[in-house]
Amino acid sequence: MSEDTPLTAADFPAFVHAIHGYQPFPWQSELTATVLATGRWPDLVDVPTGLGKTTMIDIAIFVAAATADQIGPDRLGRRRCFFVVDRRLVVDEAYDHALAISDALTAAERDQDTGVLGRVAARLRAYAPQAGGDLLPVARMRGGATWSSAWLDRPDRPGIVLGTVDQVGSRLLFRGYGVSDRRRPIDAALTGTDALLLVDEAHLATALLTTLTAAHERDRLQLPLPGLSMVQLTATGTRVDNPFTLDQQTHRDDVEAWRRLTAAKTLTTKSCTTKDVVRVLAATTVEQLVALTEQSPPNVAAAVLVVCNTVDRARAVHDQLGKLLAGSKAVVQADCDLLIGRSRPIDRPSLHDDILARFGVARKTDRGPAVLVATQTVEVGVNLDADALITESASWDALVQRLGRLNRLGRFRDRFPAANAAVAVVVHDGQKDAPVYGVARDETWTALTEATSGAPIDVSPLSCRDLRDGPLGNPEVHRKPTAVPVLLRPTLDAWTQTAPVPLLDPPIEPFLHGFDTGTAPVQVLWRKGLISDQALDDPFNDDGAELPATAVAAMLAHFPPRTAEVVEVPWHAVRQWMRGQPTEAVSDLETEAAIDDRRPSDDRDQFRALALRPDRRRKDGDQTGPELCWQWINADQLRPADQIIVPTERGGLDRYGWAPQQQTGVVDASEPATFQPSRRARAATLRMDRRLADRLGLPADAHAVVDELLTNETARTGVRLQQIGQHLAQLLPDVAPPDRGWSVVAWQRLRAWLGSGNLRTIEILDSAIGWGVDGREPTSQGWLLTGLVPEPDRSSGQSVPERDDEEAAASSVSSRPVTLDVHHAAVRARCAQIAAALGLPTDLKTVLQDAAGWHDLGKSEERFQIMLHGGDAYEALLATDVLAKSGLDPLDRQAWRNAARQSRLPAGARHEAWSAALVAEHLRHHGYDGDDELLIHLIAAHHGYARPYARLVADPAPRPIEALIDGHKVSIGSEHTVDLDQPTRFTRLNHRYGRWGLALLETIVRCADMTVSEEGS
Repeated sequence: MSEDTPLTAADFPAFVHAIHGYQPFPWQSELTATVLATGRWPDLVDVPTGLGKTTMIDIAIFVAAATADQIGPDRLGRRRCFFVVDRRLVVDEAYDHALAISDALTAAERDQDTGVLGRVAARLRAYAPQAGGDLLPVARMRGGATWSSAWLDRPDRPGIVLGTVDQVGSRLLFRGYGVSDRRRPIDAALTGTDALLLVDEAHLATALLTTLTAAHERDRLQLPLPGLSMVQLTATGTRVDNPFTLDQQTHRDDVEAWRRLTAAKTLTTKSCTTKDVVRVLAATTVEQLVALTEQSPPNVAAAVLVVCNTVDRARAVHDQLGKLLAGSKAVVQADCDLLIGRSRPIDRPSLHDDILARFGVARKTDRGPAVLVATQTVEVGVNLDADALITESASWDALVQRLGRLNRLGRFRDRFPAANAAVAVVVHDGQKDAPVYGVARDETWTALTEATSGAPIDVSPLSCRDLRDGPLGNPEVHRKPTAVPVLLRPTLDAWTQTAPVPLLDPPIEPFLHGFDTGTAPVQVLWRKGLISDQALDDPFNDDGAELPATAVAAMLAHFPPRTAEVVEVPWHAVRQWMRGQPTEAVSDLETEAAIDDRRPSDDRDQFRALALRPDRRRKDGDQTGPELCWQWINADQLRPADQIIVPTERGGLDRYGWAPQQQTGVVDASEPATFQPSRRARAATLRMDRRLADRLGLPADAHAVVDELLTNETARTGVRLQQIGQHLAQLLPDVAPPDRGWSVVAWQRLRAWLGSGNLRTIEILDSAIGWGVDGREPTSQGWLLTGLVPEPDRSSGQSVPERDDEEAAASSVSSRPVTLDVHHAAVRARCAQIAAALGLPTDLKTVLQDAAGWHDLGKSEERFQIMLHGGDAYEALLATDVLAKSGLDPLDRQAWRNAARQSRLPAGARHEAWSAALVAEHLRHHGYDGDDELLIHLIAAHHGYARPYARLVADPAPRPIEALIDGHKVSIGSEHTVDLDQPTRFTRLNHRYGRWGLALLETIVRCADMTVSEEGS
């Protein structure tokens, strides 16, 4: 069949089968047909848990392909599909599902498949026909400094994004958590235009839905592109205008679907006191495990799931069960694991693989009985299939989700023929209006006790729907949506101001979660080497002294925070932890409020952590570095949405995740994180210090060899240190050492990297001191071994270096010199590609291309050229071409700082301000057929500034800047750095194109610039 043959709903079953190897459920095919026939997405998809709501991603991609030939704002399919959920583990599991879709389509395109996958791939490629590279990138939205600049490289490319309410919602509202101010407009554009939001567990995200609906009413996208569409996914039912509900009759003939819908499971209740709840939960678990063990056939081991409402209670139950299920006196011996959502992604794979092997839908039943204690993190999207469920009482909607992990596939009787049904026991501690679920938990308990009347009740998925329409139909059994502030246009206008952010910036948290929920979480990671191990003057200070922030920053420049090592923790809990106070209990809900459930004092000292704050040194004229720098802060200086780096000696983490009472040192995961697989190649780095052999788990006899190489005076040069890579490649064991943070994949990549021979060394220099400043040389902080770990591009087979936001935006550093004419031509061509693929009108395309072709004219300034020539004024004077890229080594940050200082550029000077001034001067004397205000703004804002104010820069030695525009010579003075018309121009453009529309137009130019720069042009 030809690739041009239209895709219809009849092709959807073959599409799903070709990717996953199974047929879709009837409701999935029916929904696809309905969406394509009506040309409208439903407001709500109401389907029981266990029937594959994650396949909504498949439906979104198929519909996008089927409607790729539709033009204009009414196109049904969307370029970008966002799967939003209030659970971290669901993001991880849905990511694997989405990656399967992307991999299958990429392979189909590569192999020129003529079947349904090839046709879908061809239609998706039509969205960005000249993009090359990934056909359908998949990204997880997380914290960290390394992921955001590459999650989608251009706005015409389709993609799938998995994220939480906080991560997606904050980006939509121009306040992305963990995102630099300059990056925020790009993320807002990519999430707020041509996008489909699939909101799972939507009853817990009512604040987000309310806010986005209000934003849509108050801001219209004034571009010929689709805006943002939202679909709620739920198993608990919500009243909307256009719902899609499950048709039971169509599923009777589907054996697999009907078995899941009628899976045998019963529910009983058990009450106790708050004091006894941990003991009762553990004892009930043992009772059920014994009962299942007695009924199990040979080689079939029982798997029992325990779900608690807070992380603290889950840990307490886990500790109790660890004592009851081990040792010679145990009634039954079983393995016991703990699963919480607040953990480092880099630590999850090994634990999760083991848990899925024991509790997953494809689990092995011959490994002995097992118990898993978990939090709400297992309620949604995690494919667990337990034989018994012991759960704390909760709201009815939460219990329905937990019941979905019990006998999930309906095969319990196959495993236990002597049993009638899988058993769920709900334990209630009698506490009124308890944390997390409040009154809804009390009302649910009352309804359940009346429904059970001392006898078990049927809680199969279909029976739960009947209960919803009967004894549990009272709205009070559900968590009440919190009140949401009214979104006003002035609030939206304030959020669009990203550079600089207004002093009185409206907080976004109430708009994402409502008034009664907590503040934005803090992103926490741990690093070794932040505290000196030298002897102290105070013998009673056992913790050591914090290293100066400037010395630490030098190391962090090479080891920036990565998503794999970040844990998100509620702000109030982190603040109490840093104060040395008892920390409040936290749940695994993103939307939780502060919980008052304190324990006795931990008797811990206060401590400080590193956070990004405005660089105070810039006031003294040293403005060559970044605007933000790492500084030591105390608990009172901690802010919501901060990212902090904690010394590993402070504890706070164990193998399961967040553990504020844990005072044992934490493993620094920064080196293993650099070797994690990535969609793009990136530089991996090892610290060449005396702890290296221990961090790599080398055998004792190898320690001396490595130590000699590192400490020998003649070896302390870059040339000799490079030899260590080859030595380490020979010394490394085949298997990753335990308890050092190395995953199997990362260890394999490390071994290959060390043996590649393409490594180089870099000396770490204290960022507070530069060459020639005050007659001093910079202080050495040691040496690094670094080099790219190639990560093949999935379709081109080429490697593209990955850089963080600031590096990607700077676009003046490149591995080879690039002239301004060459760079402008490349960016203009790339911008034309993207604008054409988006279907923008000719007049807008012209403005965008002109902005791209003139955006770096300000780099022709004399001192800027000296900087691009490495600080050599004579070389710059003799050059025949104006440079856009320096040719300095992108990894040598010190060389870049030295060049900037030697050029004597004004502190904080921005070349794009000069570019905009040059173009504005040109337009004053020569007419322009397009939107001249948009043209000037796109140039001024192409690095994320001037939204709405440009930076005021004092130039003590102004000089003329000249450029040639359309054959006309233009000249301005270098003191022209502030455009007083920019704020009002910015306001008019927001009204003219819409707030997200203007951000998208900026994104087109900026992504064209960044992608061309990354390619070396």
